[in-house]
Amino acid sequence: MKTIYKIEEDYDFNLDVLAINSHEKAYKLCWIINKNMNLNFIKTKDHVYQGNSNLRFQNFTYYNTQSETKYNILSNHSTDGYLYPNKKSINYFFLIEGGVYNKNKIIQNLTQINEILLVFELNLSNSKQITPFIVDDQ
Repeated sequence: MKTIYKIEEDYDFNLDVLAINSHEKAYKLCWIINKNMNLNFIKTKDHVYQGNSNLRFQNFTYYNTQSETKYNILSNHSTDGYLYPNKKSINYFFLIEGGVYNKNKIIQNLTQINEILLVFELNLSNSKQITPFIVDDQ
């Protein structure tokens, strides 16, 4: 009798994704966040999702050297589709990766910005849901 083995591996991603709704353009939203939260987001290369050059999403990055935390703001909309099609109503994603940070404080600071209508954390329960948020475009 043939024995079939299945390898199951849980990946431990040190990544939190916050969903943001705002009517502001990406560059203005980043400027407002920079001003209100003392961050320094800068425009970087567009995020290309899964090698499809038609799916390009605006990307703004900030790296905090003291806490070794990387922050990205990604737009959810491109001219040819969505980064995360399950949540088409979301305008931007705020990614927090690595380092030391207080997620609840970040959410609280974002909700106090008048131009941000809604902020909530995405529950990414498996690796397929996390794939669009792996930013390796630098």
